[in-house]
Amino acid sequence: MNILVYSVYYPAPAEMKIAADTLIVHYFVRELQKAGHTVQVVYLSMATQRGSNPKRLRDILPSEADYVYDGVPVHLFRALSVIPYRENPSGLQAAWINHRLRALKKRLGWKADKVFVHFPSAFTGVTEIFGDGAPVLGDFHNKDIWMLNKRYLTKGYGKKIAAFLRRMDHWGYRNIRVKAGLEKLGPHSMVRTYSGIDRALLASEAFIREKMSVRRPVTHILYAGQLIPLKNVDILIRAAQTLDFDWDLTIVGDGPERARLEKLAAGCGRIRFTGRLSREETINRMKDADVFIMLSSPETYGLVYLEAMANGCVTVASRGEGFDGIIESGKNGFLENPASVEDAARVLTAVHGLSDEQRREVILNGYRLAASMTEEQTARRFLEDNHSR
Repeated sequence: MNILVYSVYYPAPAEMKIAADTLIVHYFVRELQKAGHTVQVVYLSMATQRGSNPKRLRDILPSEADYVYDGVPVHLFRALSVIPYRENPSGLQAAWINHRLRALKKRLGWKADKVFVHFPSAFTGVTEIFGDGAPVLGDFHNKDIWMLNKRYLTKGYGKKIAAFLRRMDHWGYRNIRVKAGLEKLGPHSMVRTYSGIDRALLASEAFIREKMSVRRPVTHILYAGQLIPLKNVDILIRAAQTLDFDWDLTIVGDGPERARLEKLAAGCGRIRFTGRLSREETINRMKDADVFIMLSSPETYGLVYLEAMANGCVTVASRGEGFDGIIESGKNGFLENPASVEDAARVLTAVHGLSDEQRREVILNGYRLAASMTEEQTARRFLEDNHSR
């Protein structure tokens, strides 16, 4: 099967000097390739500008480059936004991209059987997405809803974006907040889309059963992620310091908030910061932890929750965010309000208070969920479910 994948985030070689971002689309594409499909990625990198509009045509028209990343062929369009703060191409830029996409398809020598568009709002005007007559799925993230609600959008331009999105055969939504935003655009075929974890990150079932059988006198709590405001690590630190049972908290990660957070935790010997760790080292921390908690908001999805479940942690995620509806609170993990110290302390106390039987059930259900959501499985479902409607 021939598949075209469009995205505004994709890894690129270091020499291109494009800021690194999420690998979630690449993991999905890689699994499609492993399954034997022919895949081409179209990567649109729009740099937003804050000053006056660019004057020269060469500053407006997108440049192009081909490269291969981890075995995946990528065609890059790189451009500067014409209108300050706008994150999708102008009319002239979109027309040029449409022209060059037709040339790319001719060069490839094939038409797409399926088309996936990640962050579809950013492709408004790129109508060649529909040029092959193949079914098109727009996979919406928090960023899309943010764009739809941006203040610079005039009423007329907002309608233009909505009309473009309605041309897509299916809308995929990453979380319930995104679904609610899409529902404002009117009825449409919608399906929840998922990303999966690398199967190699799953602990063995023997390890999980051994971990379930041991209850230590000190509850080891773990956070792993960026140290940025939306992750609410300060709320976690304040909540932990109110707990009345034996605990320790390990914070894995780095970011601009680190100094402030270390100051907040100063004098508390139960809290330690590791800085950024490799993926392997982070997984080892999960294997050793009893509880994984990340109360970020907004949170589009959160693969780290699955990774924690895959390694036997009782996992706590944000209510109303990316894993709400995947985690069933009290069954395979817990959901809690991300903005309250009191609520964070309450959920940690509730996890500590689980009976041995309840704890085993939550850990095992979480592990089974993670085992059912590997990259291979979620990519297959993406193909089977989202275009069978």
